Amino acid sequence: MLVPLCGKSEDLRWLATRGHDVVGVDLSEIAARAFSAEQGVAFQETQEPPFTVFRGQQITLYAGDLFAFTPGIGGHFDLLYDRAALIALPPAMRPDYAQQLQSLTAPHGRGLLISLEYDTTKMDGPPFSVSESEVRTLFVDFQVSNLQEYDCLDDEPRFKDRGVRWMKEVVYQLSRPT
Repeated sequence: MLVPLCGKSEDLRWLATRGHDVVGVDLSEIAARAFSAEQGVAFQETQEPPFTVFRGQQITLYAGDLFAFTPGIGGHFDLLYDRAALIALPPAMRPDYAQQLQSLTAPHGRGLLISLEYDTTKMDGPPFSVSESEVRTLFVDFQVSNLQEYDCLDDEPRFKDRGVRWMKEVVYQLSRPT
């Protein structure tokens, strides 16, 4: 399972405890080391340019540029999990990001993408609002299914303080057509 722009997300460990072999990619070596310390996961660190690689049991973290992470380095992934990567990227970077994920996904691959939508006249990200139509346009090589929408504004008072009056978290399933 590929987890792009993972930082030190607790999701990595949660996914591994559910039997997934998890591969995270993030720019920050600091985040990888913090994840190790906070989650009690032992890593062996190696230099595999252009990445510093942290390998543990069921979790491998590549510290470096996601756009340099190729199938030749990590292979093709059956599963993707984007918890907050797409919404961290400004609009100009999103097409390249989506293309990168598509290049790393196996022909039968699928994934979960969790996005945010809110009134962009009140605030501009990060995190950025990404509409369903944009998700569908970006991930044109996937079948995109809206699995769930959740009104999350009450959970995010910092956004209310910035003038946002509505916000929803949206979970999409991405599936490669068979």
